[in-house]
Amino acid sequence: MNKIVGIVERILRIIMFVVAVAMLGGALFLLGLHQTNKNLEKIPVSGKIVYGTEVKAIHEVTYSFEGKEYQKRPLDVYFRKLGDDGKKITVYVAKDHPTRIFISKTGRPLIDSAGLIGGWNLVLLLILFGEHQLLRRMKMLEENSEK
Repeated sequence: MNKIVGIVERILRIIMFVVAVAMLGGALFLLGLHQTNKNLEKIPVSGKIVYGTEVKAIHEVTYSFEGKEYQKRPLDVYFRKLGDDGKKITVYVAKDHPTRIFISKTGRPLIDSAGLIGGWNLVLLLILFGEHQLLRRMKMLEENSEK
């Protein structure tokens, strides 16, 4: 029974580490997305919130830019709701890339999302490191008490 518990604990630690690395990758991705788009010239355009074409549960924005109609999800909306279906909102369209739209002109929500994911990543890594240190010291104490 002790061996099974040890194996399950190791598997859970590996899963936690993989999740932490994935979260770190996600945070770095969002930071890269922000850095890529922060200096682009953005033009405010009026848009309307609609249900997505591929996934009906996800809201997207339809907008017209330079005579063409687009329907996209804003790049800086990950952890919040856009609004109700049919509501008119202002989106910021990158002048050179009309399929890149944002809710804010600066793209600050990307940094906020990256900070949230990165913070939870640090919490997981601290838990794993603390647990590792605790188990190592307990093992050292057991070895010293046997001597």
